[in-house]
Amino acid sequence: MRINVFLLAVLVAWSVEPGDAGEQLEFFPELAEWSAAGLVFYTARWLDHQPAWGDRCFFNQPDDKPYRENTVSTTTLYTAAGLTGLGIGLIPNNDGWLRVSSYRHAQGLVETLSGTYLLTVVGKNLIGRRRPSYANYPANDRIDAGKSFPSGHTSISFAIATYSSLYARDYFGDSGKETGPLIYTTTSHLLAAYVGYTRIIDNRHFLSDVIAGGLLGSGVAWLVYEYQQRKNPAEDSSNETSKSVVPVFLTVSIPL
Repeated sequence: MRINVFLLAVLVAWSVEPGDAGEQLEFFPELAEWSAAGLVFYTARWLDHQPAWGDRCFFNQPDDKPYRENTVSTTTLYTAAGLTGLGIGLIPNNDGWLRVSSYRHAQGLVETLSGTYLLTVVGKNLIGRRRPSYANYPANDRIDAGKSFPSGHTSISFAIATYSSLYARDYFGDSGKETGPLIYTTTSHLLAAYVGYTRIIDNRHFLSDVIAGGLLGSGVAWLVYEYQQRKNPAEDSSNETSKSVVPVFLTVSIPL
């Protein structure tokens, strides 16, 4: 994550071209915003290594299921996040190559991931729900055994899918030709749903953890996307902010 943020800041912000409206990025405001995103991330990281503030078992659900390794590792998840961020920043969109819109939304994805991570960790620590495999967690990872709700893998996966889908819809769809963005939206959310599914079969989370994580990640992504979209100059964006991803998320995730 630290490397991803650095790459986005250097590769995108260093080379970004002014928008058609002539907007120039100002150094200190941008530095402050990147610093805020970094602070949020490191706060979440610190809280992630603290014990949960409670120890609860809801609805008498079992907490003695077998412990299993992650089907989708954290490294894989953050690699996907980094590649998505670089794609947003570096792949030419309808505005051109390395435009303000590319930079804003690469920045927005980083802010989405940081915010999602913090809210997820706060929820885990505050609620302190035991995982399905709580009783069989290894001794060297017991601090994580009581942090089931919400699912962090799922929240991050849906944050990536939702943010990048909104971006694809607004900056890659031609008028009347939205097949590509629709395919991307469907595929990315199916992959995010698959991540949620693996959290259940790996005995790391209950279904409610996964649904809550997906809603959290999608909600943060939508809010940050709206914020970044409003910062783009009118002439440098399509101004067709898409709100149709949330229904796609609902139809994909609830059957899990």
